[in-house]
Formats: sequence, C-alpha cells, structure tokens
Amino acid sequence: MKKIIILFTILVLTACSHGNGAVESLKKEYPKTIRQVVNQLPKDVQEELVVPKKIPFIAKDVSMDVQKNENGAINATLFKYSNEEREVILFVITYHNKKPLFPNEQQQLKTTKLKDGTKVFIVADDDNTKTIRWKKDGLYHSISILFSEETGKQYTIRDLVRSADSMSK
Repeated sequence: MKKIIILFTILVLTACSHGNGAVESLKKEYPKTIRQVVNQLPKDVQEELVVPKKIPFIAKDVSMDVQKNENGAINATLFKYSNEEREVILFVITYHNKKPLFPNEQQQLKTTKLKDGTKVFIVADDDNTKTIRWKKDGLYHSISILFSEETGKQYTIRDLVRSADSMSK
C-alpha cells in the first residue's frame, strides 16, 4: 500500500509540474528580464514558450521581448542570450501567430533535421550570422546566432540544431 501511495504522489507531482523546466529556470535566474515579462503574458502564450537547455556559449545576460501586432495580439516572443563581451548573441523566437509571413519564403532554402525528424530550414549561413527555422506542435520557431570575429570561434548550423534539439518548456 505504501508503494502505491508513493507512486501516486510522484505521478501527481510530475503531472502538476507540466514541463516548464527550462523557462522556469530562466525566470528564477533572471527575475527582472525574464520573470516580469513572462508573468505579464496570457497563460496560453506562457504555455507555448520554449527555450533551449543548451546553447553554444556561456550566456552572461538573457532578456526577453514580446512583439505585438497593431491590434495588440502577440505575434512572437524573443529570448536574447549574450556573452559577457556581447560579441556573441543568440536569438530564440517563437511565432505565436499561426501563419507568420517570412520574407525569403519564395527562395529555395537548404534543410536539415532535428533528432526527432522535424525538418529545419537553413535561413542564413553567412560568416558571422546563422539562422534556422522549423515548425513543431503547430508553431514556428527560429534560432539565430550573430558573432564577431573577436570571439575566436566559428559557430555552425550544427550548433544551432543542437540548441534546437534541447528546447523545452
């Protein structure tokens, strides 16, 4: 009987936490730049927020921005990660508008895949800028990294895909 009660308790606690681990961690670590913004969002948008658990550099600062349309509806949420010297910046965007328009949709984009098989579009793969975009669970997401040559490191599309693979609520 004790085993059943313990198992039931674990099940209830797991169900109640409903998987917002990565976002919750950011809220605790950055109460002014993340928690305040997230807490002002409607609950349905909060539930759609996802961020990577792994990024290709050590972030010193993380901030969040909300993009709204002219009617006040939320189009996108953006998490911005930067290192101490601000020579590397990573943007993680979730498009809450179910049918966003992307400027370069007419051109043929290269693709790759996430671990789960989700198709990923390579939007930019320049010397100092990399961007990927994909659709998962009905929402579009993108990750972009901008970096200067002073970093001494070349970031790749593979780095962004690893970050995308680690994304969770």
